[in-house]
Amino acid sequence: MNILITVSVIVLVLAIGFLTYTMRNHLKKWQQILTALSLLFLTFFEFFRLGNVPGLFGDEAYAMYDSWAIAHYGVDRHLMHNAVYSLTSGGQSVLYEHLTVPLMKAFGMNVTAFRFPMALLTTISIIVLIYALYRNKINSNVIAGVAFTMSTAQWLLMYCHWAMDCSVIVPMFILTIDFILFGLAGKKYHLYIGFILMALLAYCYIGAWIALPFMYIFTLLFLKKKEKISKKDIIALVIISLIILVPILSYTAVQFLGLPAFKFLWFSVAPLPATRAANSLISFKGNVLNTIISNITAGLSTLATGAVNNNTSSYTSIPKYQLFYLINFIFLIYAIVKIWKNRKQNSDSINYLIGVSLTMLPIIILAQSGFWHWPTVYILTSLWSGIGLGLFFKNSSHKAFKILILGLLLIETGLFTGYYFGNYTHDEIKANQLGGYSIDVKQSKHFINELKKLKVDTYYGMPFFNESYMGCLIPTNPHNLNNLDGKWQSNNLPNTIQPGSAAYIVPADQVNNYPNLQSLPSKKMEVNYVEYVVFYNQNNN
Repeated sequence: MNILITVSVIVLVLAIGFLTYTMRNHLKKWQQILTALSLLFLTFFEFFRLGNVPGLFGDEAYAMYDSWAIAHYGVDRHLMHNAVYSLTSGGQSVLYEHLTVPLMKAFGMNVTAFRFPMALLTTISIIVLIYALYRNKINSNVIAGVAFTMSTAQWLLMYCHWAMDCSVIVPMFILTIDFILFGLAGKKYHLYIGFILMALLAYCYIGAWIALPFMYIFTLLFLKKKEKISKKDIIALVIISLIILVPILSYTAVQFLGLPAFKFLWFSVAPLPATRAANSLISFKGNVLNTIISNITAGLSTLATGAVNNNTSSYTSIPKYQLFYLINFIFLIYAIVKIWKNRKQNSDSINYLIGVSLTMLPIIILAQSGFWHWPTVYILTSLWSGIGLGLFFKNSSHKAFKILILGLLLIETGLFTGYYFGNYTHDEIKANQLGGYSIDVKQSKHFINELKKLKVDTYYGMPFFNESYMGCLIPTNPHNLNNLDGKWQSNNLPNTIQPGSAAYIVPADQVNNYPNLQSLPSKKMEVNYVEYVVFYNQNNN
C-alpha cells in the first residue's frame, strides 16, 4: 500500500509541475509559485497518515466492511448482491464502496487502502479544476486564488481524509464542474463526460438529490443557449443519463412507491426499513418559514466561523481556527459583490458557476445546515471565496495588505495542519467515547487480541458498536456476522454474573455501579484513550 501511495504522490507532483509549466505564459511567477505550492500542500495533506488520521468513523467502518465483504464473498453484510442503495446504517450510497472493492481484494481490511481513492480523487479533482479554469482563460489572479482556497479549505481537507459513503460527493461534484467547464472551452465530448458524472452523483449522496434535477436542467438549457450542444445532443444526453439512473430510479420506486424488493439485471433493489431523512432535512413541524430562516442563518454562521450548530467541535471543522473561515467568508461576499457589479462582462464559465450555485438553493432551504448535509454548497462557496481572493489580488493596490491577508491564511493553515496531524485524532476519539462513534484501529485491534487471551465465550460491554466495527476488526464472513455479534456484545453489560464463561468490560469510572462483578478476577485495560476494568469468569456453569 505504501508503494501505491508513493507512486501516486510522485505522479501527482509531476502533474502539478506540468500544469504550472503549461500555464507559465498565463500566470506571473508569484502566481505559479502560489498555485504549485497550494496543490502540493493539498496532495501531501490528503495522503499523509491516511490510515491513522482521523479515527475510523462508524459510518466509514460500515462501508469498509461492505466493500471487503463484496470483494471476498460477493455480498454485503445484508447478503445483498450489488445493492443499488445499501440497507446499512439506515441507508448508505454505494458508489464509493464499489470503487474500493479492488483495493479491499488486493490489500484486505485496510483503512489506508479504503481511504486511498478518496484522497486520490479529491486531489485530482482540484488539480483538474485549476486546469479547467486556465482553459477557460480565467484571470491569472483568480486561478491562483482558487488554487489556494480550494487546497486549504479546512472542512474539505478533513471531509476527504475520511471515506464515508457520502464523502465521495465532493470530488465527484468538482469533477462534474471541471468537465462542463472543459466543454465550455471547446470539446463537446467533455460535456458528455460531465453529464455522465452528474448522473453518477445520484449514487454518491442522497442529500444531493433535491438539487440535482435543477442542476441538470439548468446545465442543459445553459449549454443549448450558448450553442455548445444541439437538440440531438440533448436527446442523447438524456438517454445516457436515464440509462445510468435506471437502478437508482428502481430503488426510488421500491422505497417510496411501495413496489416489492426485486433483482434487476445484476442489481439488488430493496427498501430501507427506516431512513435517516429526519437527520438531514429540516423539521416541517411548527413555523416552517422560521425554521428555514434559522437554518440558513446557521449555515452562514458555519461559513463564517467553522462551527456547526454552535458546537465547539465537529467532525468536519475545528472551530478554533475561526479566523481562516472569517477571512474566506469575507472574500465570498467580496466575490459576489464584484461579480454582480461586472455582470455584463462575466465569461460563460463564471455565468455557469453562478447558475449552478443558484441550483443549490433547494439544499440550502430544505437540508439541515452543516458540512455533512451541504457539501455541494460549501464546495461552491469555497470556490467563490477563491475567486474573491483572486479578485482582491487583482484589484487591490495595497501590496502590504495583500501580504498580510495571505500571511494570516498561511499561519492559520499551518496551525490547523499541525493540530490535525498532532492532537486532533486523540481529541476526536476521546470526545466520542463511550459512544463509540470513532475508534483508533490499532488500539482497538490490540484491545481485542488481549481480550481473546481470556478465552471466554462471551464479551459484554464492548466499547464500540458491534454492527459497525467488529466486522472490520475481526474480518468475518457476512453469513456469520450474527455469531460475531453474539460473542462480542456492546449493548448489553449486565451487573450480575451470567451463566457460562464471560468477560465484563466496565469503564474504570463506573466500576462501583457493578458490585456483583467485583468478586471476579479482573485486569485493567485501555482502548481509545479510555481506561476499563475487565472482570472475567472462565469457568462459570
